[in-house]
Amino acid sequence: MGLLKTPRSERLHIAIFGRRNVGKSSLINAVTGQEIATVSPIKGTTTDPVYKSMELLPIGPVVLIDTAGLDDTGELGELRKKKSEFRGA
Repeated sequence: MGLLKTPRSERLHIAIFGRRNVGKSSLINAVTGQEIATVSPIKGTTTDPVYKSMELLPIGPVVLIDTAGLDDTGELGELRKKKSEFRGA
């Protein structure tokens, strides 16, 4: 199976976790060389995980995941954090 045809379920998943506004989205953009994730000085900009399937040499086909900040607050913040929780495979 070619790298472009590898299903997401068969790719290594690499998620970036951390506090709000520490550069997770900027890191995803730098690794991909594309503006995949929105970067903003406003805390809590990333609300839903952002997924990018790509080939990362020498690893091979991967999915990079940008997550919301784990230190988010309030009712909406709790929803953002819940979407970022690792649930295992």
